[in-house]
Amino acid sequence: MPVILVGRTHYQVGKRLWEIIGSLKDFGVGRMVVRSTLERYPEPSFFRILSAQPEMDTGRPYRDEDNLRGKVLVERVFRGVNMGVVDISKSAYKTDFKLIHKHEEHKYLEALKNFKPPEVKILPQTMEMPPLLKIIAERENHECKEMKLVINNTRTYKLAEDGETPTVKISLQLENPASPELYEGVLNTS
Repeated sequence: MPVILVGRTHYQVGKRLWEIIGSLKDFGVGRMVVRSTLERYPEPSFFRILSAQPEMDTGRPYRDEDNLRGKVLVERVFRGVNMGVVDISKSAYKTDFKLIHKHEEHKYLEALKNFKPPEVKILPQTMEMPPLLKIIAERENHECKEMKLVINNTRTYKLAEDGETPTVKISLQLENPASPELYEGVLNTS
């Protein structure tokens, strides 16, 4: 008989955090866990459990039958950057956590120690106008042929400040196309 899947699928693979640390000594204090959604990054990402206080007996036994609630403080490392102590109690219910075995913890710590952040690329403050906008500006007699570049500063890109030389050149020109025959007969206005 064929298997018929009903309902939505999700990308989370693993167990709930309280399922994992509930069966460990001292609720897993000192152990490392990782979320499966963070394994897509090449940089090391994991959590080291610092304290766990389950909400087992609150006087209302029906309230937390599956032991899904409690306070969990962890040291969070996200993409090679130590984010400090974080409370992950609100995401502990997700079926997304995996326990890192003790003999594999050194791999994560070694990857964190050898991690070098990517070099920050400095973008110029201005760039040339796109061809259509340049034609409209010429038609309306604007002298400006460049436009101001606006980006969100990230860990890998930033906008050049006054006196700083950009490391990346932004060009709108078609340099070496993979299929030059597609561009035969196209007018080049530059």
